[in-house]
Amino acid sequence: MVAIRPPAYFPPLWYTALLYHVDHFILADTFRYRGQSFQNRSKLRNAQGTHWISIPLFGRPQGAPFHTVEIETGGRWREKHWRSFLYDYRTTMYFEFYEETFRPFFDVTWENLAHCTCRSVALQAEFYGIDTTLTRASALEGAPGSVSEIVEALGAEMLVLPTDETPPPDLEADVQSFAYEHPEYRQNFEGFIPGVTGMDLLFNYGREAPRLLTK
Repeated sequence: MVAIRPPAYFPPLWYTALLYHVDHFILADTFRYRGQSFQNRSKLRNAQGTHWISIPLFGRPQGAPFHTVEIETGGRWREKHWRSFLYDYRTTMYFEFYEETFRPFFDVTWENLAHCTCRSVALQAEFYGIDTTLTRASALEGAPGSVSEIVEALGAEMLVLPTDETPPPDLEADVQSFAYEHPEYRQNFEGFIPGVTGMDLLFNYGREAPRLLTK
């Protein structure tokens, strides 16, 4: 089973659950960049509710192939993002458990958006102990740029799609529908808010997080 999604910046829980569910996950960095999405943003939980952290991009990349989008490196966004994670999660039960391996991500001078977000997906998967094969679409022969072309390049027989997505008409593979019921769990602040980064569950539950992810 294969799933195909654009890379996401420390993605939400459903994205991580889909990654866990399949045998092969394609990070579709040949798709067109779309703003106002998780492609260069992540949503964190804080005392006021939630807030977004965004990677600043060079120029006007809307509609450009994802793997060609460059990051604006002149600012201090990496420091600010690390500080946001630190302020929002340092009092959680397990933040210190992950801190040593999480912190170096923000020391890298990321220049390409795909390099950055693909690594964030892989790092989050590592923390969950997920061993699903991750492949960037740009690394496939011909750098296919659509779902059908990627499926053809892989010779995949089964594509897993979220329930709210319609398979492309030219798809030559069976389709399995994926529905994820978000678990409600104890967060670091009063109340529960779904849809935040999958790091939230890790920082609050540590090694119990994979069990809750798949529950």
